[in-house]
Amino acid sequence: MKRKVLLLFLVVLLVLVFTGCGPHFLDGLEDADCAEQTVWDYWQAIINRQYELAKGYCVIGGVWDHKTDEWEEYININSEGEASVVIYQPSFYEQSEAIENKAVVYVRITVSIIPFPSSCIIGGDTFEYETELIKQNHPPGDWELK
Repeated sequence: MKRKVLLLFLVVLLVLVFTGCGPHFLDGLEDADCAEQTVWDYWQAIINRQYELAKGYCVIGGVWDHKTDEWEEYININSEGEASVVIYQPSFYEQSEAIENKAVVYVRITVSIIPFPSSCIIGGDTFEYETELIKQNHPPGDWELK
């Protein structure tokens, strides 16, 4: 009898989870992780010089949509001649926050500028951004940088 009750409980729990009515105590954590992943994907596109892909992670006409153009210009200006711009993987310097359909992700970007292929790094910058995101209602409910 105990086995049947336990099995029935597990089946009901699985049905609820798969229909989206499951336990919601992890929703905030999941949303923050998803928002962080969107910011990570955005910076991967910038690092790989895929600016149109990066804009796909942004609200059209938003701050980060325009920031993508600024980053493209920054990279092009500092890559003139034989110089090379190296953007390192983003790091998150504070805990990301997600409340309802808004999130804030704190990301640090480090850039090095190498003037010639065989020379040492002569300069660079570190940028810290408090990135705001909004959860979109269209499927699958992706996060977009504002």
